[in-house]
Amino acid sequence: MNVIIFDTETVGKVSQDLLNIGYKIVDINIQHADGKVLVARDYLIRDLYNNRTYMLNDDFVGAKKLTKYDKLVADGMITLRNIKQVFTTMANDIKKYNVLFGYAYNCDFDTDKFQRTADGLGITNPLEGLPIFDIWAYAYEFIINTEDYKKWATQTEEFTAKGFYISSTVESVVRYLFNDKDFEEDHTALSDVQWETEILLECVKRNADITRALPKAKKVASEKVFHQVIVLPDGKVIEFDYKKQYVRGGRITYKG
Repeated sequence: MNVIIFDTETVGKVSQDLLNIGYKIVDINIQHADGKVLVARDYLIRDLYNNRTYMLNDDFVGAKKLTKYDKLVADGMITLRNIKQVFTTMANDIKKYNVLFGYAYNCDFDTDKFQRTADGLGITNPLEGLPIFDIWAYAYEFIINTEDYKKWATQTEEFTAKGFYISSTVESVVRYLFNDKDFEEDHTALSDVQWETEILLECVKRNADITRALPKAKKVASEKVFHQVIVLPDGKVIEFDYKKQYVRGGRITYKG
């Protein structure tokens, strides 16, 4: 069956404008858990990319990532287009290859940007009417929420920033699947699509039915033990261990 796997990168902390759109249309063989790439495209939105000051000073881009884009442009590995051209090409590809389903990791983020862009410009969303499923949900069900993954994440300390939960990002899942602790995503669209495709196919290999949606991925507690020392105004010292920390109404609550 032909599917589209896509990823987006944005610019603008508030506006989150679509800057980079990458996708692959893949003919997935469910029985063999493999896929044949029918088309792969990587687009950079010209007017945004050419606004160098905006790119350099943006929290989502900055000098390091802009250098990556500059190299992709120089090497002819990415195509500069305006957003309307990208949407038109994407819609035509979906129709031409009779795409049945769409997939993205944390797809709500990407689909929201497509819809907001379409609404803002008064153009048709190329994903309109296409069932979109979250690769993250499949990954949670068939990879992340397994004893083997949790054991690996604990041993390698693959946790979220504060350490309360096991990391379930694309980067972390790829590190696990390929036993590569140093793996880092490029965080450019088509490159990230490659890894999201690998995760999707691994889920198929583990008998995931990718023709239906699964509930959203949940947080998996790291079970890491933290030690807290609190000195009261009267000088009394309280020490305790905890595994989770909650902030509600400005008050911090600890749970062991």
